[in-house]
Amino acid sequence: MKIRPAAVFSLCALVFFGVFVYQAQEWRLQARLYPYAIGFPMLALAIAQVILDLRGYTAKQRADATPMDRQFAQGVDAGVARHRTWNIFAWIFGFFLSIWLLGFSLSVPLLVFTYLKIQSREPWPLSVILTASSWLIFYGLFIRLLNLPFPEGLVFSWLGI
Repeated sequence: MKIRPAAVFSLCALVFFGVFVYQAQEWRLQARLYPYAIGFPMLALAIAQVILDLRGYTAKQRADATPMDRQFAQGVDAGVARHRTWNIFAWIFGFFLSIWLLGFSLSVPLLVFTYLKIQSREPWPLSVILTASSWLIFYGLFIRLLNLPFPEGLVFSWLGI
């Protein structure tokens, strides 16, 4: 068993999510539902990843694989990689801005739809179906099942709605 950087990172993630869940146990029930909903699955995944990393498991690299991780850096021009990096940061920043201005309930379907149509150039039926599915899952899990109140965006408070 050899300690590699990937194992150290996975162990740090395990500790982070362990503290994340531990800190929430003193909170009232409604407040700790979100950390528990995220924390427990992430704890299970982090434990599995630590075990795989400590055993020395590495994924097989295929020539026709999707451009991710090391393969992304090996086969792509630096300018293209830099452009893709700025592109995804712009999407993330746009999502945060949308959450701030419109709130989560509108931002989730808006981001999914615009990403599918603009970035991925998916056809209309697939974009609409995936957008509706993501919003139903978001609404069903976080709003109906967990009853988490999400604040409205600034636009609605500015307009008095």
